[in-house]
Amino acid sequence: MVNPNCPISSIARILGRKWTFELIYHLRKRRRFCELQAVVGGVNPATLTERLKSLEQGGIIRRREISKAPLHVEYELTEKGHALTPVLNALVTWSRHWQPGDVT
Repeated sequence: MVNPNCPISSIARILGRKWTFELIYHLRKRRRFCELQAVVGGVNPATLTERLKSLEQGGIIRRREISKAPLHVEYELTEKGHALTPVLNALVTWSRHWQPGDVT
């Protein structure tokens, strides 16, 4: 349940799910489904599909069909998604400072 008095509650429903931050981070560059699966690592295709649909519905990413046969789809951040870049950069900086052994 979303707490209407907490500014984090509504965005946590989207961004708080496993793999979401990784996907947004790696979508700073336009990528295909298989590329995302490779760079994120460990995410199964069904979960990846679900997370991408959720981010698309939230207006954070855009799905572009490049060709129909064979199906070729690319994903990229929207303006709203790109607005998260400073937030992600701040999290990376924080993580490197406080958990230097855990971040590459």
